[in-house]
Amino acid sequence: MISIIVPVHNAENYIEETINSVLAQTHGHFELILVDDKSTDKSVEIIEHFDDARIKLVRLTENKGAAGARNEGLKIAEGRYIAYLDADDLWLPDKLKKELQYMKKYDAGFVFSAYEFGDENATPTGKIVRVPRELSYKDALSRTVIFTSTVLIDTKKVKKELLMMPQIESEDSATWWQILKTGVIAYGLNQPLAIYRRPANSLSSDKGVAVKRIWNLYRNYVGLGFFTSCYLLFLWAWRASVRRVVADSFRTHMESIKRFAVIQLSLLGLLFHALMYAWIWLKRYYPIINSIRISQDGYVFGAGLKLYFRGHLLIVIIYFLILLFCSRTGDGMRTGYVKPGNVFAAEAVALAVTNIITYLQLSIMNNWLVPIRPMAQMFVTQLLLTAIWAYIADAIYRNVFPAREALIVGSSDMDSERIEEIFSSRNDRFLIMKTMQPSDGIEKIKKECLRWYGCVILGEMDIEKKLYLTEYCFRHFIRVYIVPTIGDILVQGSEQLDLFGTTVFELREYSIRWESRVIKRIIDILVSLILIALLTPLMLCKLLGGSHIEKTSCYGKQGIIFERLSFSGEGIGKSIPSLFNVLKGDMSMVGTALYPKDKMQKLMDDEAEYTYRLRLKPGFTSYAMQHREGYSTEKDILKMDLYYIQHYSLILDIKLLLQAWRKKGAL
Repeated sequence: MISIIVPVHNAENYIEETINSVLAQTHGHFELILVDDKSTDKSVEIIEHFDDARIKLVRLTENKGAAGARNEGLKIAEGRYIAYLDADDLWLPDKLKKELQYMKKYDAGFVFSAYEFGDENATPTGKIVRVPRELSYKDALSRTVIFTSTVLIDTKKVKKELLMMPQIESEDSATWWQILKTGVIAYGLNQPLAIYRRPANSLSSDKGVAVKRIWNLYRNYVGLGFFTSCYLLFLWAWRASVRRVVADSFRTHMESIKRFAVIQLSLLGLLFHALMYAWIWLKRYYPIINSIRISQDGYVFGAGLKLYFRGHLLIVIIYFLILLFCSRTGDGMRTGYVKPGNVFAAEAVALAVTNIITYLQLSIMNNWLVPIRPMAQMFVTQLLLTAIWAYIADAIYRNVFPAREALIVGSSDMDSERIEEIFSSRNDRFLIMKTMQPSDGIEKIKKECLRWYGCVILGEMDIEKKLYLTEYCFRHFIRVYIVPTIGDILVQGSEQLDLFGTTVFELREYSIRWESRVIKRIIDILVSLILIALLTPLMLCKLLGGSHIEKTSCYGKQGIIFERLSFSGEGIGKSIPSLFNVLKGDMSMVGTALYPKDKMQKLMDDEAEYTYRLRLKPGFTSYAMQHREGYSTEKDILKMDLYYIQHYSLILDIKLLLQAWRKKGAL
């Protein structure tokens, strides 16, 4: 158990918020000891309003100061771990949990963390005090970096009597020194877990007062000599002023460089592919294109193409630009934002399209088809490297960018719980800290949004409230994730018209253009024929093994009923006969989710929105099939179907087919 000691003296303006920050801790096994240091305001009344068995109120009959109040709390503390918190400071919800984990990681008895400055309303100002990973007694004398409200101490490794604070100024620094002097090492968690409320006119910001306090500690408490004290005071002043300014500036720029470098991980992968092509071009294809060109019937076209350095460079740049365009069209450049498998599938499509275009380009330059083997070998190697790099880049991204602490605002408790389940499935990117509903009050939600959260997640609430909170977060530079409604998805697929003096969106009644439908149908016929030819042996084995063809009535495009073919039983290959439905035109290789007639009819009877998916043929595979998870509801699958309809492209179809092949989910 953790004993949290809070000295309270005339803190009526802050104490309620401070207590709430403790009660919101994700580690709930604690006792909160509030020591009232003879307050003359309403602090005690506010404390007594809390109905929580973990809260203990100690009322002193005389004012003993912060050190004395902490010592009184320490005397009755029952927990193995001791944590301090000032009455006007706040903790982030996972402060205790993270420090306990950090303590166990290093087998430490004393840990502390970084913290962030807040204004008089505890709204973070963006200024963060960073801490070193380790701090010894010698280092601590010239570096007062331990903030009392971030400390956590294990009394099994640090004697409890060492925590008794002396009745002097800067009693907290003196206490940490007396602990570290015994040989204990303090371990710093360089992650801000507390907010130090400091108004602009705070006395603690007076550097002159701070210098006097440090000097008195050196001379009167530690008993250091004059010259030693001068030397340590110089080091302290250097770190507290010049060095801090330089270090913070350097760190800020390094952080920007680090973010830029990590975000460009995908670009680095494209450069690898371009360099590989440069080698293939110079070693295999340029000698062919550079030689005398002779037609198949023996006609001499003349000397081959001769290029200098700039020409070779241009050839490679063209390849890189085509690959970059194809990658950005899909998810190939979204390392860290989508799963590594999806990044690989998108990049595989981009490489295939780029290499086909490049092969045709080389053949035109040669006036005849060039050998395809070097290009095919390069493509296979690129796929292998892409698979490896997708997972390496994702691991690097997750290491550099920890999960964002998130606030969920849902339409109800049920909606919030469901959103929490969805986003918690990607705990490498999101750490859910708190959930709220509009019933909590918009003003309260706005105030909560301004706290330490890395992002705010908005559920399917009333459209006016959602738009208001979206604009509010945007105005305050807060990242927002929106769980869309059906209407949001439909508008997302609209096109902007520039015919007027304002912005107008056009939402087509059928978003896939006729030429795209023709191309999609041609691909369906070709792919289904190829797969039927390749999978005929497997179909024969299934039939000889006792399986038979089943027919299931399903809804097709525009509500037309058709009989979907499949093998009886379960297992690999059950859906193969559906390829004949694709060939016939009842289905598409990639389309909307496929449902039996009865289930689809029930969904449409419950909500008319389910009829929207009938604007496209059901698919042998679908966007929903490749992206849904165990928590996905029927409404989620409908949203994914509509997203596919509104964002259809040939590249997306190819990517989904590759994902289906990778997951073997289509069969």
